[in-house]
Amino acid sequence: MALPILKGLLRGYVQSLFNEGIVNNHFSQIQTLKSDADPDCAVRLINIYLLDVERMLSELTCLSDLPDVDFSKLATLARSIEEKSSLVGAEHVRSACADLIQACERMQKQNFLRALGWIKNEFAHTRNKLDSFVQMERRIFRVEGREVK
Repeated sequence: MALPILKGLLRGYVQSLFNEGIVNNHFSQIQTLKSDADPDCAVRLINIYLLDVERMLSELTCLSDLPDVDFSKLATLARSIEEKSSLVGAEHVRSACADLIQACERMQKQNFLRALGWIKNEFAHTRNKLDSFVQMERRIFRVEGREVK
């Protein structure tokens, strides 16, 4: 009885992520990777994404604090965040990368720092939303495990 309710709540939550523009259709594609043999594939991919982007944002912050900023390194990291965000469907983070990349290309440190603050904000918001998704998925895994027995 609890499983259909949990799955319905998860569907509604995912729909709200789409409605808010947090995720795009790539997020749906990740969910389709889930199978009986690998039910937590989407959860693992999301967790890897979150860890990778968090690490890259930290690296961007460290590199931007140096006296001689290497904008090509910053641009490479920003493009990596954009690509990873695109692959998982994290739309807000992906779109926030545009200003970051543009500031790198123009070698404008102040604009870069402003854009970095914005992308960190978007990532924190997206991370909170995706963490909730992961928690819901894991709750479903636990219930399915109990119901199977």
